[in-house]
Amino acid sequence: MILETSHLVSNIENENRYIESLEEQMIEHLEQIPYSHSILSIKGIGHVTAAGLIGEVGDFNKFNTISEITKLAGLDLFEISSGQFKGQRRISKRGRPMMRKLLFFASINMVKSTGIMHEKYKQMLDRGMLKMKALIAIARKILSIIFTIVRNNTVYIENYTKQNHYKLVA
Repeated sequence: MILETSHLVSNIENENRYIESLEEQMIEHLEQIPYSHSILSIKGIGHVTAAGLIGEVGDFNKFNTISEITKLAGLDLFEISSGQFKGQRRISKRGRPMMRKLLFFASINMVKSTGIMHEKYKQMLDRGMLKMKALIAIARKILSIIFTIVRNNTVYIENYTKQNHYKLVA
C-alpha cells in the first residue's frame, strides 16, 4: 500500500512538472502573437484562457462583426416561435464547445466580488435573471470586449465610457 501510494505521488509530481513546462512554452508562444497582450490586459483572463481562445478562433482580425465570432462560439441566440407562441431565447450551442467552456469559466472568474463584471452580474440577478443565464450573458459580453480590443489594437480599460474617451482626446 505504501509503495503504491509513493508511486502515485511520483506520477502526479511528474505530470505537474510536464504541465508547468507546457504552460511555459504556451507563454512563449503567446508573446509572439501581436494581440495577445490586449487579451491578457483584461483582469480575469490568464495565459491558459487567452491561449485557448486564440487557439479556437485563430485570427480574431478575420472576423468583421461581433455576431460572426459569437456564432463561432455557439453563443448566438435563437428562439423557436410559431404563430402566437413565442419561444424562449437560448444559445445555439452550434459553435465550438471548448471556446464556450473557456468563456464560461472566465465569466465565473469575473463575477466574483473583486471581478470586473461583478456589478453587471448583480444587476442581471436583481432583474430576475437566472444565475446560469446571467453567466452566459457575461460570457457573451467578455467575447465582445475581447473582439473589440483586438480589433482596435488597444488594451482593456476598466470603467471605460465614450464620454471619458472624448474628455481625454479633447
